[in-house]
Amino acid sequence: MSAEIHGKMVYSFEKPMWHQITEPSLVPMGAEEILDGRFGGGFQIHLRPITLELNGEQVETGDFGIVRGKSPYEQEERVFGYCSERYTPLQPRAVARAFDSAVLEPAETMAFLGHGEEMFISWKMPSFEVVVGDEVDMYGIVRTGFDTLKGARLFTSIYRPVCFNTITLAQNWAKRNTDGQGKGNVWKGKGVNKNLLRDLGYWMSHVQGNALKEVELLKSFFAKLAKTPINTDVEAHSILFEAYPPIENVSKYFPVELREAKDEKTEAYNETQAGLRDGIYELFAGKGTQITPDYWGMLNSTSEYFCHVQASKRPIAESVMFGGRQKNTMRMVNVLANRSK
Repeated sequence: MSAEIHGKMVYSFEKPMWHQITEPSLVPMGAEEILDGRFGGGFQIHLRPITLELNGEQVETGDFGIVRGKSPYEQEERVFGYCSERYTPLQPRAVARAFDSAVLEPAETMAFLGHGEEMFISWKMPSFEVVVGDEVDMYGIVRTGFDTLKGARLFTSIYRPVCFNTITLAQNWAKRNTDGQGKGNVWKGKGVNKNLLRDLGYWMSHVQGNALKEVELLKSFFAKLAKTPINTDVEAHSILFEAYPPIENVSKYFPVELREAKDEKTEAYNETQAGLRDGIYELFAGKGTQITPDYWGMLNSTSEYFCHVQASKRPIAESVMFGGRQKNTMRMVNVLANRSK
């Protein structure tokens, strides 16, 4: 598997990289600091006029070649593509500076790919621990190209990019998990936008700002839950039935030939719901870890059940964050939120 890193222009904070091209940094660094301290100052992108011979003279066509200047790992200049006067190239240093100003967090990873045609910077977004040893972090990632094809993209992903394959993996995850609310693909722009760098900065700041607001809202919500007691078992069971209710058997409305199958499906669903209620209640009633007799304790019992107790044949981390386990946990969150208004 090829890393496709340009020279040694790759950075990782604390965690080793599979390709071991460079050692991880033990000190957090901003993107521009990485560019100067780890990447030898980077390189510049130039637009050079394209000329052709016309009537015995060299005449500029009005188009330009996109040229990468000398880099610390390749002294020869390279042509990345061709463009019209409408194209405004991004500069690596400007992208790094915009990242530092907008995100206000150290870079988690950063790299240049190929001959420098692309760069990416990632940062670790606010997150909560899911399961010890099976954790999922969310990363904000900006990926920019220095030709007319790739433009600039901003997305979030559970995959931490350190090379071409992992940035592709992260971007594919973003494509599959876009929700229009800050998860997955968030924004993309092209070099014909003269405000491309400005807009990229706005969007990076927006994504990080929203993530921080959500964390604060969650903290406030959790504090409210901790102040709302559950005084009786009847109340606890009422909450559980509201979050995970059984469904009515409607097989009598089905053709006779299909009623048995419908009965079995309904029974299986209701057994599953009962199992969820019983499992969470056991934790709430005393088997859970440091469970308090309030809404906060009910939520922790629910989280502990889906993170630690409910059986699974596969790794559960992504399910806890975005799959069925997350949806089941959110059922309890919504019930408790409505009851605590």
